[in-house]
Order: sequence, then C-alpha cells, then structure tokens
Amino acid sequence: MGMLKTIKNSMNDTKQALDGIKASMDGLKTEMDTLKTSMGQVQEQMKDKPATFKASLSYLKLGVGDLKSEVNTIKQGIAQYKDAGKDREPAASIVAGAEFVREDSGFKLVRGTEVIGEITYANGAEPDVWIANHTYVDPKYRGASVAKLLLDRLVGEARVQEKQIFPACSYVRAQFKRHASYQDVWHQY
Repeated sequence: MGMLKTIKNSMNDTKQALDGIKASMDGLKTEMDTLKTSMGQVQEQMKDKPATFKASLSYLKLGVGDLKSEVNTIKQGIAQYKDAGKDREPAASIVAGAEFVREDSGFKLVRGTEVIGEITYANGAEPDVWIANHTYVDPKYRGASVAKLLLDRLVGEARVQEKQIFPACSYVRAQFKRHASYQDVWHQY
C-alpha cells in the first residue's frame, strides 16, 4: 500500500506540475496575444507614417515652390530697379538749369516751378545733430542719382555747420553704410 501511496503522490505532483505548466502556457498565450495586438498597432501606425511623411514632403515641396517663386519675383524687381534709370536723363542734364533751394528743414532741387526732389531733416535732441528723415525724387527722375545729389548737398551743409546726421531715412542710412565718405558726419546712437 505504501507503493500505491507513493504512486498517488507522484501522480498528484505530476498533475500539479502539469497545472503549473498549463498556467505558464496560458500566461505565454496572453503575452503573445498582447504582443500581437501591440504589433498590429505599431504596424497600423507605421502604415500612417509614410502617408504622413509623404503629405509633409508634398507640403514642403509646395513651400519650396512658393519660395522659388518669391525669389524669382524679387529678382525681377531688382532687374527692373537696375534698369529703371538707364533710359532716363543723366543727373548732369537734370541739374542743368536746376537749383538747390534751402528750406528750414532741408533742400529741394527745383527747375523752374518743378520740384525734382527733396531731402528733409529735423533737429535732433542734441544741438549739433540733424535727423535725416525723408528723401523724395519725382518718379520721372528716379535712377539718375538725384537722391545722391540731394544727400551730398545736405552732407556738405552739415560739414559747414559742424553738424552730425542721424540717418532715420532708409535711403540716407543705406548710403551711409555703403560709402565711407559720410563717416565724418554720421551720428550713431
């Protein structure tokens, strides 16, 4: 009888071992199902990624196309600007018969009753500073260095009166940056 008891105990131990193996197998099956679900989700997300990437790439290509178009527009504008004065009257012939008229706040280049251009300034906070605030040239005379003539007249007067010029006007500021000859009158805050 002892042997039957030993066999019975062995069978119970084997059954418990088989139940443990079955539970482990069920756990593995659950883990595999979870992994399959996760892999399916990853695959679905990966399917969307190329489409999203392609859409982003297409959008980027459109942006690059728009940028190229803007660059071409700017290039055309620059070319038109460069060509604008080529068929115009040269500065020497514009000045012939024209005179600079001194006003309280600047100079005008006038021929008869026609104002060819003007440059204006305001007194600065410091008594020895003029603020160059406006340059204008009649469109039919643009491209013939009239603005430069006006600026040179203002700079000459500033030198005579020992004034400094703060270039608030974009044209004057650009000329001051381009030409070292204005450094002696350029007032920089």
